[in-house]
Amino acid sequence: MDLIGFIRNLPGKIYVSMVMTKLNFFNKISNRSVLSENGPTLSTTTYGVRFKTVHLSLEAMARGNLKPSRMILFVDDKSLYDNPTKGIKRLCKRGLEVHLVENFGPHTKYYPFLEMVEDFSRPHATGDDDHIYPKWWLERMFSAISKEPTLIHTYRAHHIRLNPEGTEAIPYVEWGPGIVDEPSNLNFYTSSSGEIYSPEFLSIAKGRGRAFLDCCPKNDDLWLTSLAIENNTPISVVEGINRTFTFIPAAQQLTLEETNVFGGYNDVQIKATFNERILEKLRELEREKGLR
Repeated sequence: MDLIGFIRNLPGKIYVSMVMTKLNFFNKISNRSVLSENGPTLSTTTYGVRFKTVHLSLEAMARGNLKPSRMILFVDDKSLYDNPTKGIKRLCKRGLEVHLVENFGPHTKYYPFLEMVEDFSRPHATGDDDHIYPKWWLERMFSAISKEPTLIHTYRAHHIRLNPEGTEAIPYVEWGPGIVDEPSNLNFYTSSSGEIYSPEFLSIAKGRGRAFLDCCPKNDDLWLTSLAIENNTPISVVEGINRTFTFIPAAQQLTLEETNVFGGYNDVQIKATFNERILEKLRELEREKGLR
């Protein structure tokens, strides 16, 4: 990076450093519960170097006016599970649950929750372990699903586009920003910014079990978007604004983006997941929008 670029990015780096310092300090001194009776359930997963900083993401998720009723961290590495960081230990004293689970790749963020719960009585939110979400993050998602419980609500989506023949999706990297002015099953949500599901949708996903392993084992967003399309569950962008949130710099050393997006593996998984029933629904939605 040249000097001009360094200077341009410096304010952002200072801000992130300050927020991380504040969250770390709060983690050390607070004895306040991370839970509340009325909130949605919440889960995430972590691995590798992210294990050292995941407590910062969890602190951010639970620092708002609305807290989750359950906060669960799924870990698929026994060596990490057996050696929690001090930050995680402190969160456990305040209500965090840590579960050692089978490795489902990115699906580990949500899927073990489906297997461990029989009846879903409230919405369930997920977030990523490499983000610092704002204080209003969980509250606004919960407010959105409380008003429109038949939808999936997310902070960020892409617009699914088919080729001229309607026989398959165009390359993922060519999809544009998601539709924000109305809920749509042409939206492909990107879970890095967070999303929230209704109890009914959780039951649908639970019923499909581990079928994602056969078509999109490395893309949880794709699987749940495909279930939404199949079951006529539109995806809505919270407040009509596509958002991205602050990253934890050290946590960015490991990512699926290089393989899935730039390596083209997203397109392989999309082709395997978007069966003819889904493609027909997408073609009809494009016709309704005047895109076909």
